[in-house]
Amino acid sequence: MKPSVGYCPQPGVGDRMASAVPATGSIQPLSLRVNFSWIAAGNAVGALSQWGITIVLARLGSFDMVGTVGLAFAVCVPVGALSQLGLRGALVTDAKHEYCFGEYLALRLITAATALVVIFAIVLTRAYDAQTAQVIAVVAVAELLKSISDIFHARLQQHERMDHIGKAMILRGPLMLAALAAGVWLTGSLVWGMLGFALALAVVLVGYDLPSTARIARSTLDPHENSLRPQWNLRRLARLVWLTLPLGFVLMMVALATSIPRLMISHSLGDHALGVFIAIASVGAVGVRVVSALGQSAGPRLAKYHAAGNRAAYGRLLRRLTGLVAVIGAAAVGAMAVAGGPVLSRVYDADFTPHVSLAVSLTAAAAVMYLTMPLGIAVEAMRRFKTHMVIRAVGILVLSVATLLLIGDYGLQGAAVAMMLASGTTALGCVAVILYAMRQTKAGRTVIETQPRPVGR
Repeated sequence: MKPSVGYCPQPGVGDRMASAVPATGSIQPLSLRVNFSWIAAGNAVGALSQWGITIVLARLGSFDMVGTVGLAFAVCVPVGALSQLGLRGALVTDAKHEYCFGEYLALRLITAATALVVIFAIVLTRAYDAQTAQVIAVVAVAELLKSISDIFHARLQQHERMDHIGKAMILRGPLMLAALAAGVWLTGSLVWGMLGFALALAVVLVGYDLPSTARIARSTLDPHENSLRPQWNLRRLARLVWLTLPLGFVLMMVALATSIPRLMISHSLGDHALGVFIAIASVGAVGVRVVSALGQSAGPRLAKYHAAGNRAAYGRLLRRLTGLVAVIGAAAVGAMAVAGGPVLSRVYDADFTPHVSLAVSLTAAAAVMYLTMPLGIAVEAMRRFKTHMVIRAVGILVLSVATLLLIGDYGLQGAAVAMMLASGTTALGCVAVILYAMRQTKAGRTVIETQPRPVGR
């Protein structure tokens, strides 16, 4: 039998962990509702833990400390996002198995190590103070560990087994929070706190992500899909880079959508203002996790519907998804308008009354950004990676120009408006592409269906 396009060589030494788990038969995907429940629970715990980190830094340290960590992530995340090359999205939507998991894993290991080197080079060539440089270096290591976990999670997501991903996130979030808090509290040092943060990521990667992915891998009946061994076929890896590079740029631009305002605020207004901005924006990040859970759960199903040419099911699922996301965004804005000031003041033990209008504006910007997530996943489900890259590039251009024009005159409020304009541009671009593609699909199917059938040989 001729091997498929995604054929990988025989398993090797790197599969010992997978082989320790007996094969149990074909993987049974979970329902969309169960998958969403698990990933929503994991994202909720992760979001609350991330918000807890901001609270811990503000209470045990200062808003300057929050700003330093925010600056470190603003430097590291875009580089790390580009290095990911969108491999997760490509793997999840690879319904025809054009590449095997070992090739995705090999490429992720190469690009993650490259990103670490690039970030270290940035630290060495920029005039950061000692503490900021050390924090950036530690965050770079943490991003590498998260990147490796991400490719294993993609394998689980492809098989619609979000329960394992949810459990990993439920373990990881509180452990990161506890380790960072202990480090800062015991030593008073932000660097030691961030080292604890990175250590927690390593523990979950080795202690849970690897074994759970191995267990799922060994349960498949396909001998070419149950290997966790990286595959180093350079020619195929080069083709995979070419396929996924547009997705890498998409991820980088998604990261830049967060990093550009933070870098501009740090440069123009200082780390304290950046700390206040991040403290407020972190509330909206909770909603990002919920929306992300929806998108991650529905992504594989959208890709299968599109690959099968089931336009009606694709459109129906996407409408349900975007409608629910719109309701979540509206509820978040309403809650912030009603109770934002008192809640923020109590949580951070500081007077946030002057920042209530900023909090509402940032939440409204987040609500518009929520819509870009399912719409972007829908574009990727069509395998229109380059088109998605162009849409995101236009959004980043709008964001860059708007922040440059607005932050100087309107401060943090100007940053919120710039974010809203950029997200709105991206959302409209995705909607236009989806509608155009669906009309094309309908026209193409109509042509095929109206062609006369061959009479026979």
